[in-house]
Amino acid sequence: MIAEAKNEQGEADAINYFNMVHAHSRTGLSEITSASQSELRDMILHERQIELAFENKRWLDLVRTNNAISVLNAQGNNIRSNPQNYYYPIGISLPPGAYNVTEKHLLLPIPQREIRVNPEISQEDQNPGY
Repeated sequence: MIAEAKNEQGEADAINYFNMVHAHSRTGLSEITSASQSELRDMILHERQIELAFENKRWLDLVRTNNAISVLNAQGNNIRSNPQNYYYPIGISLPPGAYNVTEKHLLLPIPQREIRVNPEISQEDQNPGY
């Protein structure tokens, strides 16, 4: 997180924080010595995808970086094109509408109870698509 924050602020030492995870002794990977801000951003997001694979961070990263729609729809297209590569039994494929991510899916609805009890919120304030 520090590497990402420092990189977004344009601070040169961001790469040092990135290397603390990337080139850790258990990984056996070489340190990254130079990268543009954009390249380092991509490397940080990829590192988060790998290191935090089973920690429920990916969705938040995809939404936060405005990549959720394109990444998940591309994954759906990959699965639809060859379901067996993704462990679907022969003759079985994605259900209709699966991996059809739109702007609506990026926000949860404001609970109706909150709209009813909070005079500062009206039904018109509801998130789009709900």
